[in-house]
Amino acid sequence: MKFSILIFLLLLLMLGKTYVLAASDADTLKLIAPERKGYYQPLVIKTSPTALLWGGIFPYTTEFRLMLEVTSSRTQSEQVSISYLGPNFLLATVAAVSNIKFKASGWRLQYAHKFYLIRKKKFAPYGFYVAPLVSYANARIFLGRQSYYKREYLDFRHFNINAIIGIQIGKFHRVTMDSYVGLGYRKNRVYAHYANNTVVPRNTADFGELYNLPLNAVFGINLGYSL
Repeated sequence: MKFSILIFLLLLLMLGKTYVLAASDADTLKLIAPERKGYYQPLVIKTSPTALLWGGIFPYTTEFRLMLEVTSSRTQSEQVSISYLGPNFLLATVAAVSNIKFKASGWRLQYAHKFYLIRKKKFAPYGFYVAPLVSYANARIFLGRQSYYKREYLDFRHFNINAIIGIQIGKFHRVTMDSYVGLGYRKNRVYAHYANNTVVPRNTADFGELYNLPLNAVFGINLGYSL
């Protein structure tokens, strides 16, 4: 009887050691298991060299644009831009040579929500993308010596919404290049401001048929740095 009890106790002891070893092995496996890596969310700061040529209210203005893009998920990002509109370089040079008073100033806001067409192991904001792009620009244009001194000017207001496709090339902590093209709808309005504070809608037919077309085409190249 005592011998049977002794064997039973030995079996319990062996089972206990086996369980402890198994638990220890399981804990060891958990400790050495690799951690799952998540995607990073870089902030891309950009500007546009093409906007300097024909940005804002073409052909009157040059656009100095500051853009920020940040990822909102693995395949999507939000992009906003704010711009200062000044006199177009070429037109200002011609006006100076011709002794014509010319002044332009204004601003522009843009927003795009990008959808990146990338594989599972890739992350926004790099690769091919499609996006809606919304833009609104407002500028005051002074043309001629008389209007300049009388503070009479044309108030341009341009709204457009576009569908764009593009590609952004770059890496984390590297220079990026973003190029895109697209088509959309636009609405251009012009108002004449006179010295007596009278504001009159201007007939945009004076600016030609192309200016009044509702079809809008966009193209741009942006250069930046990924933080």
